Amino acid sequence: MISDYLKKYSTYYLSRYNVTKRKFEDILKKKITKDYLEKKISESEHHELIQEISNALKYFEEIGFFNEERMLEISFDDFVKKGYSQKKIKYKFLSAKFNRDKANLFLKKKFEDEKLKQTLLINYLNKSKIVEKQKKLNISDKQLFDKILSKLSQQGFEYEDSIKILNKII
Repeated sequence: MISDYLKKYSTYYLSRYNVTKRKFEDILKKKITKDYLEKKISESEHHELIQEISNALKYFEEIGFFNEERMLEISFDDFVKKGYSQKKIKYKFLSAKFNRDKANLFLKKKFEDEKLKQTLLINYLNKSKIVEKQKKLNISDKQLFDKILSKLSQQGFEYEDSIKILNKII
């Protein structure tokens, strides 16, 4: 049985955010500890709630939360739309605490697509509007090219791919 405290907070959090089981476990631990330190709950309640986390995770997993395959697909599509580089996508997957083996296998399969690098670069350029912003500064094409190239490399895009795309655009 899950306490009302954990059930209310879990329902609130899961209705707003899409998280993995491991990440949600960490979030619950932080919330309980924070409330204990702010003296919202007593020490005995703190220990009981920490022990109860595994039951809460099982309960919400049975309901249908924490479907990692689906979350991998959704997250990946979202990151592609945002124009994240491959390095940033890998980092985001690790920080979301997906199962490493599943995430690496999924990313390896997705990164085999040759057009993906171009798509990511173009999406980043469109999303950030970096080309338009730099053109407004009235600088030479060489300086414009170098500035944009350095920004792309800072974002984790590969140098050769960036040059190819920029040559088409500028």
